[in-house]
Amino acid sequence: MSAPELPRGYHVENLSRLLNSVMDQYADLLEENEHKLFSGFQCLSAQGKSLYYRLLTRRGQAIRIDKLNYADIDDLHSTMQELCRSDMATINSHLEPDALLNLLTRQELVKLFPIAGHSKLAKHSLIEHINQHHKAEILQSEIGQHYPYAEALFQPAFETFKVCFFGNSHQDLTEFVVNDLGHVQYERYSLCKATRYFQTRQQIETQISYSNAKQQLEDSSLLQDKNALIALANSLPLPDQHAHINRRYQRVIITIARQLERLTHLDAALALYRQCNLHPCRERSARILRKQGLEDESLHICSQIVEQSKHPEELEFALRFQGKRQQAQTWQNHNLHLPNSGASVEIQAACALSDQQHKCYYVENSLINGLFGLMFWDIIFSAVNGAFINPFQRAPLDLFSEAFYERRQQAINNRLALLQPALNQPLKQPPAALLPWQQLILDHFHNKEGLANPFVYWEQLPLDLLELAITSIPAADLHCIFIRILQHPGLFRNGFPDLIRFSNTGYELIEVKGPGDKLQANQTRWLKYFQKKGIPSSVVWVSWLDGDTR
Repeated sequence: MSAPELPRGYHVENLSRLLNSVMDQYADLLEENEHKLFSGFQCLSAQGKSLYYRLLTRRGQAIRIDKLNYADIDDLHSTMQELCRSDMATINSHLEPDALLNLLTRQELVKLFPIAGHSKLAKHSLIEHINQHHKAEILQSEIGQHYPYAEALFQPAFETFKVCFFGNSHQDLTEFVVNDLGHVQYERYSLCKATRYFQTRQQIETQISYSNAKQQLEDSSLLQDKNALIALANSLPLPDQHAHINRRYQRVIITIARQLERLTHLDAALALYRQCNLHPCRERSARILRKQGLEDESLHICSQIVEQSKHPEELEFALRFQGKRQQAQTWQNHNLHLPNSGASVEIQAACALSDQQHKCYYVENSLINGLFGLMFWDIIFSAVNGAFINPFQRAPLDLFSEAFYERRQQAINNRLALLQPALNQPLKQPPAALLPWQQLILDHFHNKEGLANPFVYWEQLPLDLLELAITSIPAADLHCIFIRILQHPGLFRNGFPDLIRFSNTGYELIEVKGPGDKLQANQTRWLKYFQKKGIPSSVVWVSWLDGDTR
């Protein structure tokens, strides 16, 4: 099947959509240059818009004019003149020497700036020598004369538009292309001024600062410089009450603190950790205090975690650090001896556990997550302040945090209540007797099929499996599982058992471990929870009949 063809002028249409969307939501927060970018773009001809798009989205600050060649631009010279007359582009503007010299190939540099004995140098070394032997004004004049270049104006303004549209600095207009090609189909949700992400200009500037800091932290030399790291942390503006921007701030601070800790600057790291409340700040603080010999302070933090935290990883750490015994395992364990066919151990176990009375499926995280995503689909994509910032989101920004439930508590509780009357209903109802929650899941399956939702893996969720699951898994069990996921969707969407086994009397969730495998922390959390709630589950330990240890 051939890929769909993009329509002529799609790139201009996509840029227009981005600019228009930001103006609709944020016109009151934009500054003069940003308004000039918008109005200037609207006044360009179709070919002018096309060329401006190319200049704006090319890598680097400027591009050589002799490298511009586009089928949809008939007269490049006159179109470039239009951009210059409209103050949307400039030719041969001032550039830093390195940026200027990098517009040329190595061979072009040697020809334009011959330096005896240096013709064989690598390009970066050649640029160093040229900079040493020629003044910046000479470089500007010579390159501009022989290799004229163009630069789109309002590039910083466009970066602000992108931050307003995407909520970050790393996404770009390729998101439109992915959508246009059908690689990802997004749910349609409300985007309006009333629920916009940014409420003040300061929030926009703050977000840009955090994005810039995140990019700086990719510089390996900065990561080895204690003073530069501390200066970067101190330069960050403090966030206001915007929950998501606050989380971004904390993530940057945690990254800096963790690097300072690696460099053994423990006091500086500890001071930064104490500014944050996201996990693992308290864990890292406790570890640092123990390293510094401050055992009482370290254990005091652990006591606070045990009393206050709902984060399972943080709680497990605190109990271990205090030397307290963890809850002993209570789940069932079974041994399964199989000939090794070469297929995955999970597939082989599923086949071995299937017979005339049992159907066994390899589902891992896909089934339970799929049921959750379908049960709460409309709530996931409901209009909540700051949850959706552009049309290209697979989920609201807060989906994987504790805030997801807190900000939709009433709607979620009402949805969970659909399971309540069904808690004691007999299983295996005939299709005509589907309960409202079952019908809701099926309706969402049929109406939303193919749309992006991080909980629903469409290719791994066939209709027959879905129908079997909703008529075999008791509502009481799903109620317990969904409540657990809602505590922290980002943490609890992983670690589900590999298999589900159905019979005439019910179902069982089965974790499969091959030779040498161990249970992971997220798996043991679910197994303990299942045992506590009486949800049928077990672990099957597979060994090969031929003694293979793979």
